[in-house]
Amino acid sequence: MSKSKVAVAVSQIIELIERVLGFGWGALCVLAALVTMVEHDNSKEEAVAIIMMWIFAALGFWVYFLGRKRMKMRLEFKKYVAQLSMDSFGSLDSLASVTGTSVEVVKKNLAYMINKKFFTDAYIDEQANRLVLLSMEKKAQAQTQVSQQTDQEVPQPKLVACTCSCCGGMSKIVKGAVGECDFCGAPLQG
Repeated sequence: MSKSKVAVAVSQIIELIERVLGFGWGALCVLAALVTMVEHDNSKEEAVAIIMMWIFAALGFWVYFLGRKRMKMRLEFKKYVAQLSMDSFGSLDSLASVTGTSVEVVKKNLAYMINKKFFTDAYIDEQANRLVLLSMEKKAQAQTQVSQQTDQEVPQPKLVACTCSCCGGMSKIVKGAVGECDFCGAPLQG
């Protein structure tokens, strides 16, 4: 299992835990605070307990919203991979236009995804304003070297486009060979 696939799966599990436990904890604390407020005897201890329940409810809902942020990033990752498979240059401007957000938001999202290991061996090139995936760069360099080394017509191996079952990205693989997804590193059959 590739590093990226594991990172996305772990993030999805954490997201589910955050959303379920956060909402459950927050709702339980709100309910407890409301019951205590209705059946109170105006003691100082009850007032402190009510305040603490509201604080715990806020923390529960904060955890819930962290889970929603994870879910949003996971879904954005799939959009980004789909766009990057069509635009091998990795332009942040094209990602921003496809997702309907600004380039700054795309940079922030990509930094989060790189930090969480959704993209393996990737970095943001600030000068060229693009996402660089090292696996795609290595393939491009290898193809350039092969074409420069041969002056005569040598039949090029036939490439086929393969869709990754893990992330949905499109990668070009030599027909009949086994390769890696350019985006998540999962094995692909050409």
